[in-house]
Amino acid sequence: MKYLITTLLATALTTGGIGFTTLAMASEHGQGRGHHCKHHGGAGSWKASLSDEQSKKLDKLHLDYTKKKYPIKAKLKAAKVDLALLMTADSAKQKDIDSKIDQILKLKGEKMRIKTAHKIEVRNMLTEEQRIQFDMHVLKKAFKGKSKQGCRH
Repeated sequence: MKYLITTLLATALTTGGIGFTTLAMASEHGQGRGHHCKHHGGAGSWKASLSDEQSKKLDKLHLDYTKKKYPIKAKLKAAKVDLALLMTADSAKQKDIDSKIDQILKLKGEKMRIKTAHKIEVRNMLTEEQRIQFDMHVLKKAFKGKSKQGCRH
């Protein structure tokens, strides 16, 4: 148990450091939140057309979403570590592994429901014109999936 806690703490510290470094490097290279891709909040996107009031409301919604998301992400990360430990045990039991996989899938579903509810809240605060841009963004993202390297067209 002590080993598990140490491993989780080391993973959390390493991941946090990597995330911060990546963010700093992305900002240095003109990527990240402020770059100018249409579908990432640059000129011509639905985010660029928000009023000050809408922008403040979006920030609040995003904070609320983040507060709901991170506890689930932490549980998910811990469950994945548990799964790795179960799989690498000297006497790995398929029943225990399957149970842990079910737990991971349940957490992923919960995270997806929270994310979808957040997007619906955001969409509901937009004007008709903004909603069209937002919908196009959602549809394009669903088709393309996540891009790991900045803006790719």
